Amino acid sequence: MTRTNPKPQSHRNTHRMAGFSIVISSLMLATACSTNPYTGEQQLAVYDDAQLADASAQAWQELINTTPTLNSGAEYNRVQRVWRRIAAATPKSGETWDVRVFDSDQVNAFVMPGNRVGVYTGLLDLVENDDQLAAVLGHEVAHAIYRHANQRASRAALGSAAAQVGGAVIAGGSDGAISADQIGALGSVATNLGVVLPYSRNAELEADLAGVDYMHEAGFDARAAVRLWQLMANNSSSRVSAFLSTHPDPETRRQRIADYIDQKGY
Repeated sequence: MTRTNPKPQSHRNTHRMAGFSIVISSLMLATACSTNPYTGEQQLAVYDDAQLADASAQAWQELINTTPTLNSGAEYNRVQRVWRRIAAATPKSGETWDVRVFDSDQVNAFVMPGNRVGVYTGLLDLVENDDQLAAVLGHEVAHAIYRHANQRASRAALGSAAAQVGGAVIAGGSDGAISADQIGALGSVATNLGVVLPYSRNAELEADLAGVDYMHEAGFDARAAVRLWQLMANNSSSRVSAFLSTHPDPETRRQRIADYIDQKGY
């Protein structure tokens, strides 16, 4: 009679960890959804928006303290002028915003929780007209409206919690060859590559299309968004692999925006 060797303990523990982590993650996801007040959609939100706004206040102030900020002049007035039109065309039109122009050659703009928007003068040097600037600002306000920062932070928190639970399960039943810390570290890497970064890329694409809607509603030429990403692609002297980047490839964005504009008839 042939005896079948039992599966190694580590394999049984790995399967047990995977099943238990899935159960824990599913329960956490089910209890962490809330209604987006701007879109009416059900979204993952472990954190209250006010919590994230408070948490980002220090980083925002540090940036202001360490980076020259424009408070007047042509560049400052240009950003504020375009911003007012974009903000008025969005569901957050009645809210107060802190919009800063940072004197730096970085080709970038960003939004932080708490209605904080930063625009670098390097971006102003790149864009060819106000329509392209409106595409950037529409994109940034879309991140805030769709609560992308909250969703990304929530997914990261849930992924980390599941990895810790799985690590505890394996460590509790193993022979000591794999520690809970090692499993937790591997889980964090997998979560980053499999959940957080892909979600960030999807959020960027979602903000692209919503931003096109806002700029069109504000009276800007929506097709300027296509040209903007051509400029961005030309400006990208070096990029990380699209798989490892939180931002999609500029050509991917350009094509999707162009298709969307054709579909909407803008």
